[in-house]
Amino acid sequence: MNKYRIILDVYKTHSISKTAGRLNYTQSAISQAIKNFENELGFQIFRRSKAGMELISGMEEIIQSLENICHEEDKLSKFAKNLTSLDSGYIRIGSVQSVSYNWLPNLIKDFSDKYPNIRFELMIDGIAPLKAKLDNEQLDCVFTSKYMLPGYPFKQMDEDEMMLVMPENHRLAGRETISVSEIDYENFVMSANGLDEEAGIIFEENHIIPKVQYEPTEDFAALKMVELGFGLTIIPKLFLTGTTFRVYACPFEEHYSRILGIAYAPDKPLSPATRKFLDYIKTWELPRQYRTEDV
Repeated sequence: MNKYRIILDVYKTHSISKTAGRLNYTQSAISQAIKNFENELGFQIFRRSKAGMELISGMEEIIQSLENICHEEDKLSKFAKNLTSLDSGYIRIGSVQSVSYNWLPNLIKDFSDKYPNIRFELMIDGIAPLKAKLDNEQLDCVFTSKYMLPGYPFKQMDEDEMMLVMPENHRLAGRETISVSEIDYENFVMSANGLDEEAGIIFEENHIIPKVQYEPTEDFAALKMVELGFGLTIIPKLFLTGTTFRVYACPFEEHYSRILGIAYAPDKPLSPATRKFLDYIKTWELPRQYRTEDV
């Protein structure tokens, strides 16, 4: 029991003995608490009378301030308790497009069914702005591929094969697989993150300098441009789930893939809600339609 609550109780009871009994203190401890508080202020706030301990005229604002302090302490205590018990919380999530359109709605729904009072903020963007916000503590975690955030703590969730996507009437369309060497002289429409993502690895490892004709900042726009014959693109298999573009997609003979999961900033404290979310991901099962072997 802090001294402010002792002063407030004496103000209400007008009695040191009653306050001592209510708060389970000795009368001398209550008297000492009042004396110490008055010494801190530099003046008395109570006087003894036949009616008991009475507030000295003009000290009402002192009591009001103590009530405000105790009220805010109660709010802080309740807030901390809620976070610890997950009665409430707030998680700021960043995500690349393919995960946000496919996994995240199901994942957040399943988690929210279990922890309904935890709120989410979701940002969908390219990896560069997501990384900047993660580093600046504006995001708690980011759904991406392991390659995109090297050196960050990372929880793997699935592997996702990289697909070569082309117009339906392209000379290579209809093949079950295509070797990287066969695309050396093709025009390319780069996806949102360009050569910074796994597509860049494919070109680099095979010593290919792609003829990049267009670089839209949105992956769906890239697919539309491929549909219209502007060039080929390399897109993760998951991103093609549910799309209706008239394009043909197939894997490479060399079978390139990305490791998908969730990353968070190293050496920065995680909120209880975020820690619980990361733990939940370990046990969460991808819906069948989003497992890469079934896509």
